[in-house]
Amino acid sequence: MSKGLLLVAMEPPAAFEEEFNDWYDSEHFPQRCGLPGFESASRWVCLSGWPRWLAIYDLNSVEALATPEYAAVSGGNSTPWSKRLLPRMIGRRRVVAEQLHPGSALALPVSEVARLCVAQYPGADDAAIEALLQVAAELDGLSQLRLFHDTAGALWLLATFSRPLGFERVEAAFTMAGGHGAKLLNLYAPYRRD
Repeated sequence: MSKGLLLVAMEPPAAFEEEFNDWYDSEHFPQRCGLPGFESASRWVCLSGWPRWLAIYDLNSVEALATPEYAAVSGGNSTPWSKRLLPRMIGRRRVVAEQLHPGSALALPVSEVARLCVAQYPGADDAAIEALLQVAAELDGLSQLRLFHDTAGALWLLATFSRPLGFERVEAAFTMAGGHGAKLLNLYAPYRRD
């Protein structure tokens, strides 16, 4: 069975940003990290692109989202705090995907990552995958490249870099993939709360 990915992006209204981070740090993130099948988790802040906040969860398979434990804390079973904040979020995107490359690799520890590029290529095919692998092989500073297919058939790229880099470099590398243009191309830094 392929490794799974849950990627969630959203933007709170400015008046709720501090509370959003309180909720994510003290309730939502720890709750998700404790669920069966959730193997690693990380939070990110967008430097170029939108929405501003991103959470990535590596799953032992997408079936981790079908467990009774997940159902007990999701949707109508969410906490009162979740039910109050989530409807206020804008640009909310939830992606469930299966890993294609490289096998069953988990995300690198956030302490080893300076930047993360996330890209989506709707309708991408094997030629797009080969093009991305070729570009990645020649990209200086790339620590890890992982590719996923979501439930709608889009290809997702998660590329981590060991040192900071500008958006121009990831744009030049990942705007196109074998004739398929990126519908989403964002650059993130690890989330750190002071």
